[in-house]
Amino acid sequence: MKRLLIDASSLMLLMKTANIQTELDYLRKSFLLDLTFYEVGNAIWKESYLTKFLTKNESEVLRNRLQTVLARTDKIPSEASNFQRILEISESEKLTFYDSSYLFAAKEKGLVLVTEDRGLRVKAEKHIEVQNVATLLS
Repeated sequence: MKRLLIDASSLMLLMKTANIQTELDYLRKSFLLDLTFYEVGNAIWKESYLTKFLTKNESEVLRNRLQTVLARTDKIPSEASNFQRILEISESEKLTFYDSSYLFAAKEKGLVLVTEDRGLRVKAEKHIEVQNVATLLS
């Protein structure tokens, strides 16, 4: 199995739907960008406090899962030396800098990008292999 780069949208879905053992099995073979921590933390906060989509208990479960995931998953750090190349991807593909960071890292490291973001998936497929959680778990 190829190594994976899991973006925030897919990590959030995995944490919500997969059992913890399945989740950890996939994440042991995967990478996260260091910014994924902030994106998922923000998503948990938003769904807990702004939209009230998550109950207090569900939010606590996700926060605990996120801490477990972060402790057991390899992270790809942000590097200032990559700024210009990421910005070029962002401009040419009309992606956010965040999304371009995932595309750049997956391409540089030879990883399969896992994302639920349709816009990112369509643009990234021109450059790299892309999956979503449904195909990953099937």
